[in-house]
Amino acid sequence: MKLKYDFVVNKVADSFVAVATGDALNEYNGFIKMNETGAFIFKLLKDDITEEKITEKLLNEYDTDKKTAEDSVKKFLSDLKEKGIICDE
Repeated sequence: MKLKYDFVVNKVADSFVAVATGDALNEYNGFIKMNETGAFIFKLLKDDITEEKITEKLLNEYDTDKKTAEDSVKKFLSDLKEKGIICDE
């Protein structure tokens, strides 16, 4: 899976935001607010990657257990799918 559109992720105050760029603005007009972990996952989605690989990278980056990482990844990806931002290819 990967992002359908081109986004730029920036830190704004204590949060991170993703904003569509270029032609993607015609398809997705808005921004996505997320925490640091969400931004980490979001950046991984610029390339085609599996849910399992995202979980593995999250475990390597943060001090968390596998179940928490899996649940967090599953929830975040579900939210992005619901918004039509990622595609399973």
